Amino acid sequence: MFELPIHYFFIATICSAIIVGIYYFIQKKNMIKNYRQENSIELKNISGTIITDKGFLSWGMELGTFDLLINDNSIFLFLKSFGFIPGRTTNLFFSNSNRKNTKRGVLLREYKIDQKSVKLVYYPDHLMNRSCQIILKNLSEEQFSILEKTLEGKSRRFY
Repeated sequence: MFELPIHYFFIATICSAIIVGIYYFIQKKNMIKNYRQENSIELKNISGTIITDKGFLSWGMELGTFDLLINDNSIFLFLKSFGFIPGRTTNLFFSNSNRKNTKRGVLLREYKIDQKSVKLVYYPDHLMNRSCQIILKNLSEEQFSILEKTLEGKSRRFY
């Protein structure tokens, strides 16, 4: 008698994960179609980490790969969990004065460029005085130079 609800719970969990993955996949395709500019650059399969500071002794970490759509005034980051399951989208724009071709964007506050990695820092609206860091790792030389050229002079660089 107790086994049946557990089976339904596992089936519902798997079905909800599939539905959420399909939703984010469709959302990604629509965003690329609607917000892509003529000189946009797409970068695919960049490994990275999202670290969220949630308060005193509380933080979250999420591993995944990213697909990037880089426009003149913003970067769309499409998260893929486990390397293939589509996840949420983050839109970081460089300046409040130019919000053209952005959707629910967040201002990129700081960035740091290291050897083979780029750290992007922003402060989401739902986290009061808390930061969220996206660390893009294991970049190729081409990806690294594209990100460095895009970010240069767009936001505050920290060392």
